Amino acid sequence: MGLTARALEEAGIATTLTSWNAGVTRLTMPPRATFTRLSRGSTLGRPGDPAQQRRVLEATLALLAQHAPIDPVMMNEEAL
Repeated sequence: MGLTARALEEAGIATTLTSWNAGVTRLTMPPRATFTRLSRGSTLGRPGDPAQQRRVLEATLALLAQHAPIDPVMMNEEAL
């Protein structure tokens, strides 16, 4: 996804992504990204936890207001 995001940015389309796998995602150098400590399949938040899902989504979308590239944002969201 990071490579796709970089290509879209080069075409003038702003992108942002969320990942639970910071190590692999950093290798692709996405222009804007949030990282969580959530499980695979729950990247935006735990099932049944709309408050957590909203926090992650809002933080990710807020990055679109910043000029890229920016350092990834590490969120303290974790799986239980």
